[in-house]
Amino acid sequence: AGQWKKFISYYRDRDGTKLRCYYARALYETSQIKKANEVTEALWMVGKSQPSACDSVFKIWEKKGGMTRARLWERVRLAMDKGQVSLAKFLASKMNKIDRNWVYHWRKMRKHPAENLLRKIYQVDAPIPNMIVRYGIKRLARRDIGAAADLWETIKTRHYKDTPQEAADVDQFLALRAAYQNHPRALEWLEKIPEPTAKVREWRIRAALSQQDWWAALHWIEALPEAERKSDQWQYWRARILALESKSLPTLRATSEKVYSRLSKERSYHGFMAADRSGGEYALHSDPLTFSKQELSAIENLPGIVRARELFFLGKLVDGRREWSKVTAPLNPIDLQKASLLASRWGWHDRAIFTVARASHFGDLELRFPMAHKEIVLSQAKKQGVEASWVYGVLRQESGFMADARSGAGALGLMQLMPGTSRLTARKLKFRIRSNMELLNVKKNIRLGVAYLRRMWDENEKNNILATASYNAGPYRIKKWLPKQDMPSDLWVETIPFEETRKYVQRVMAYTVIYDKKLTGKTGMMPYRMPLIKAKHDQES
Repeated sequence: AGQWKKFISYYRDRDGTKLRCYYARALYETSQIKKANEVTEALWMVGKSQPSACDSVFKIWEKKGGMTRARLWERVRLAMDKGQVSLAKFLASKMNKIDRNWVYHWRKMRKHPAENLLRKIYQVDAPIPNMIVRYGIKRLARRDIGAAADLWETIKTRHYKDTPQEAADVDQFLALRAAYQNHPRALEWLEKIPEPTAKVREWRIRAALSQQDWWAALHWIEALPEAERKSDQWQYWRARILALESKSLPTLRATSEKVYSRLSKERSYHGFMAADRSGGEYALHSDPLTFSKQELSAIENLPGIVRARELFFLGKLVDGRREWSKVTAPLNPIDLQKASLLASRWGWHDRAIFTVARASHFGDLELRFPMAHKEIVLSQAKKQGVEASWVYGVLRQESGFMADARSGAGALGLMQLMPGTSRLTARKLKFRIRSNMELLNVKKNIRLGVAYLRRMWDENEKNNILATASYNAGPYRIKKWLPKQDMPSDLWVETIPFEETRKYVQRVMAYTVIYDKKLTGKTGMMPYRMPLIKAKHDQES
């Protein structure tokens, strides 16, 4: 028991799943049963398999009555939602025969939803078959939103045991899915959602914009809660719609110009777009951090800062970041600003960027948008015939200048390259990548990243917007998102179905503007980079 107590004293929540399972075991071994049960249930109640280190505590928890029928069904639901069919099958082995049979039917529903939704076994009104039906409708919607919506209208009236929230959840899923796919009835379905979430409120506007129903879009912008309505994004579209409609109602022009003028003072994608439309200047003024040597020394001499700095200069980046995170965690905003300025001066740009963001100071453009690796960026941009400011915009968004960055999907380095794509790109450049770790080499990473960016540019008719989206989401997905009719690029960007890609494109475009000014002194380049998005048939011909 003594060793378990010592383990508990050293354990921290951030230590990962495996150690959390040992922590649960330690709680059981030290008779902290209630706490142990809570920790174990949280570990168990996930839609994926857990490490083998968890097996022993799961057995203890099961013996103590933790694995109830309700909890088994909830984990089956989580597993099926995550596509973890083998886990659902394993959980079914712990169920009674009737429940086990329902899990079998659920797995069949996953494979063939259209055929299974119409089967007689789902015409009973009971919680488990109803849950499987709701899953089947959502599954079908991924393949055929129209068929799913029609079937749901037929089915849902007989599902009396569905709570209003469960039925509303499916209604919302279908309406949003329709909006993502630009279905002609998307706006109609979204407008019927009685208690809209923030996502529904946003997509009502986007669906209206996509259909170029300007008055509906304006109506739903005005209906937003005040904090959402005042965002740069929706103020831009309010001004944009008013400007469009001022052709028939000239009195709207003054309001549109007033909104554009106010918005153009913001240093953001929508602020820059507003400046272009109002003929104003981009808000590119810098507010650099200024501290005296004495003010900085108090932070610079903190033992943790000293250790982090030495680890950085020794190239031990992971250990250095760990030390940096530990020592900066308790700092107040002013001290965080000082720490970020020190990191910037050392050339530790990723720590400078992330730390100054934690301090909510966004005005120092030199610190936030460094021109590290300038020689290789400029030479590769010139070689590939793309703008260096665009390369920097992508690099800044991809990794924040963290040379050893690794994403959960396996992307590596400054420009977040996938190993498979990198090998194909390297082959075209007539050199070999022998190890994935080579992608962490700054020069190789930038060389390959810029070449791939050029390829995306070529494949998208030299359209920066489509090339940027392709770099993030993949070229095949972008082809599916192309409009049926030519569309202004700001409208296309706003209706990108993936939030991550939409924000990615907006940030890269904004960062590119900032690097334009730093590299060339030029401003006003947004319209040049935002040509019309051509219709799908034009792109594919």
